Amino acid sequence: MHQFLRKKEEEVKKMLEKEEKDMIEKMKRNRAETEEKMNDGREKEGILRSVFETDQPDGFLQWWTEKGLEFVEEMKEKESCCENNDIASQTTKFKSAVKSVNLTPNSLFLGLHETHLQFIVWKEMLGFIKQVPDRNVIHDCHDPYLRVSSDGRSVIRTSKKGIFLRHKDYRPLARTHKTFQSGQHYWEVDVGAKIDWSVGFGGGCISNLNKDIGLHLKHEQGYYIKEYETVTEIDLTMKPRRIGLYLDCDRCQVCFYNADDMTLLHTSTYPSSIPYSLSLSPGAYLAGKNADPLTVTWN
Repeated sequence: MHQFLRKKEEEVKKMLEKEEKDMIEKMKRNRAETEEKMNDGREKEGILRSVFETDQPDGFLQWWTEKGLEFVEEMKEKESCCENNDIASQTTKFKSAVKSVNLTPNSLFLGLHETHLQFIVWKEMLGFIKQVPDRNVIHDCHDPYLRVSSDGRSVIRTSKKGIFLRHKDYRPLARTHKTFQSGQHYWEVDVGAKIDWSVGFGGGCISNLNKDIGLHLKHEQGYYIKEYETVTEIDLTMKPRRIGLYLDCDRCQVCFYNADDMTLLHTSTYPSSIPYSLSLSPGAYLAGKNADPLTVTWN
């Protein structure tokens, strides 16, 4: 028992040291990026100030024709889509110079190890804890390419391919009935030996941006994290058969774990006030090679 607890203590220490190192690196990157943007802003301010203060209209018109219009257009926010095509109702927005700079938390956080440490220790000491999740966890959206089990705990990709095989690689998505906006929540999803799947959290589409965060495995691509529209490949030394998903609404943080040994795979943060639901995709059918279900085993 003492040996086990000492080992667990060392693991937590190493995790804390890694979190500290990552946080310092992020702060350094943010500082460098902020200084770069400030210098760029001062340079643009100087250009505009010198142009506007000129008393030579011909010179201003020449600058505007040759450089000014393009200079100002580059500063505008490009919107991907609009709710309507009424150009008159659209307002001009300019890019934020600090939009991509994120605030680094002023305290270290261990995710699931901080709020559910007792659960993790019990699980590792006992080898497993078998608990049946509530019925009807997964919402049946009646997608013909998706089948939810009668108990609402599993989801499977049907063999349907669509007309002219247009949807043979279609990856349907299912979500939980509930959305979560406060507290901490944890699920485990059994992915087994499947070669194509995705698990994560769905936040819908807000301000024309997809707010979903997910861990994906594609048979021809490998593992990757998709945060909104950003895709990041990750290299996993061990292929997990069960994925732990931790949603901390109070800290606006999402964590993915290899639930077989509780190894942290990835951590993401998201803007506050977004209600999230658990989202699952059994992946493409792949001619029956990926027909096994995804099953929620903890909730």
